[in-house]
Amino acid sequence: MILNPEGKSVERTLEEHLKSNCVLHLLSSTSIEKQKCFIAECRNKSEGGVMVYVICDGCGEAFCLRHRHPPAHQCESLDVASNEKAKRRVLAEELISKYKKKSASKSDNTGSTSKNVTTNKPQKKNKKIEVMKLKSKAQGDSSIPASTRVYLSVDFPHDSKVSNKPMFFNKEWTIGKVLDKIAAAGKVTNNNNKLPLDDPNRLILVNKETGNMLEMDKKLGEIVENGDNIYLEKRESIN
Repeated sequence: MILNPEGKSVERTLEEHLKSNCVLHLLSSTSIEKQKCFIAECRNKSEGGVMVYVICDGCGEAFCLRHRHPPAHQCESLDVASNEKAKRRVLAEELISKYKKKSASKSDNTGSTSKNVTTNKPQKKNKKIEVMKLKSKAQGDSSIPASTRVYLSVDFPHDSKVSNKPMFFNKEWTIGKVLDKIAAAGKVTNNNNKLPLDDPNRLILVNKETGNMLEMDKKLGEIVENGDNIYLEKRESIN
């Protein structure tokens, strides 16, 4: 809590000031410290500084209101954040690549066996009919506009009390947000916000038709379409 010279909190002082019709606790401009902007070219340099300034959380320097945002003064913290984001993306791409290879291997093995058993190809479902069925039963957030809804058939892990559930989501949501909604619907423990990207207990979403793991930072509408079947599982299944 910040106290003024009289030992009162700023909130209390302000309250008394307003109740007195702005008569009590007046501050003179000479009592307020002026601070020069850290940017050398800033015009406040030649004016002796400004009374209203901001200390940047990233670099700890003082800036005028014009240069207070990190991008405006090319804050060094932006480089650190950018590097961390790049590292996370590389790790995510490695894990996705690993999953695709394993899925392809399983597909080859099952494919060779099925050829020996039968030569009949499975009939392809009519996607439009499947979507119509999903729309009639799907559950989701009613506040999502109809024009932005994506209807999916969702499968849950074996330890969930729910096996399959038709659901709809906003196509603008990230896969991470969709995963949170699905985990909640299936009453599946979700600790993704506490676990590192490569932890085997992290939950992932997989497109059942393609076998591809869905990237968490992608928007739903960019990588799935109405009628797709996705399922929730733990990352340990790809190790």
